[in-house]
Amino acid sequence: MQLELYCGGPVETNGYWLRKGKTVLLIDAPMGMLQWAKARQAREPGLKWGGLLITHGHWDHIGDALGFQQLGMPVYAHRDGALLIEKPEIQNPFNPFCELQPCRPDGELKGKTSLKFGELEVRLLECPGHCPGSVCFYVPDEKIVFTGDVLFAGAVGRWDLPGGSREVLMGSIGKNLIVLPGETRILAGHGPETTILREKQANPFAGEAARA
Repeated sequence: MQLELYCGGPVETNGYWLRKGKTVLLIDAPMGMLQWAKARQAREPGLKWGGLLITHGHWDHIGDALGFQQLGMPVYAHRDGALLIEKPEIQNPFNPFCELQPCRPDGELKGKTSLKFGELEVRLLECPGHCPGSVCFYVPDEKIVFTGDVLFAGAVGRWDLPGGSREVLMGSIGKNLIVLPGETRILAGHGPETTILREKQANPFAGEAARA
């Protein structure tokens, strides 16, 4: 599998490009990623858009979602967070940077356990607590988990925004993330790469999550 990182937008949000065979899968769509991905695709004619998976609907992760959809990339998001994407203006009180275009997801992730895109298989981990509909995407064959704003290197996501809950967030991390194999690479929505083992050893929230 080929994996590339895009980092951009007003708060340096991470988006990810995955390719296996001819199928391209994207994780999140921060502002500026659309032009980056189009240029990236142009270098390898014949690639197929598989889908755009949204970890959660906060403004900095969905800036280019509509643009990808208009290119023929199906957009997938959890039902519980779809309102943030369909009516992004409700985020204006904590989005001082940009005006977002609404995007209606093509597919809902709630209730699903795995997704198949060509040769890529992705397992869905429902991880609310940062916001409603927050999910992580685990690719077991590659030992990678995309955690959005749930778990970072040395930190966890905020729980003080609308719909957030510290208790729920810790429960999500304890149930779904720190139980993964230690060598699993964590690719978060912000910041550097880490691993499950490293976070269990050094992240001050890991113990709380384990007890949740």
